[in-house]
Amino acid sequence: MAPEVKICGVKDVDTALAIYEAGADYIGLVLAKSPRQVSLGQAREITMALPRVRFVAVVRNMDRETLDKTLNRAPFWAVQYHGEANFDWIRVVHEYGLKAIATQINPAADIILMDGPEPGKGQTWEWQRPNCPQPIWIAGGLTPNNVSNVIRSLRPEGVDVSSGVETNGVKDLVKVRQFIKEAKQWQR
Repeated sequence: MAPEVKICGVKDVDTALAIYEAGADYIGLVLAKSPRQVSLGQAREITMALPRVRFVAVVRNMDRETLDKTLNRAPFWAVQYHGEANFDWIRVVHEYGLKAIATQINPAADIILMDGPEPGKGQTWEWQRPNCPQPIWIAGGLTPNNVSNVIRSLRPEGVDVSSGVETNGVKDLVKVRQFIKEAKQWQR
């Protein structure tokens, strides 16, 4: 089975549709402070316009009240939580019937995302696959040129890319298609 592909940092409906049609399994909407940040209103507009797409809310250090507000306003498939939480964010996400994508090994998470030290910056790192029972997604510095090597060596269940498929800070559909093609050719 080929690894799943998440394209992160999408900011509008048209780009989300084009990426979905290119074969992405998931689309990440960044609600954390970032050059790719979308407002909750924009996230709602995008997710409501494309109900078949599995969207992931990418958040950082979000408090419980804001997480509840976010999950009540937009139909996400999962939450990818970066940073520290002063509440059991995974339990909250599961209460909404959604998947929890943790950036640290956590037995309650549905997926573990192994990312570089500064997510979204396109920096490569010493990619490695941890020993844990959950599916592993790899991110951080992935591009159409290196994703096949990472998949071949680590056999992740998923790969996640943002800046690696951009040109001048904008999603480049040629790069998106090439990334998906390179990722999907490998069997785990």
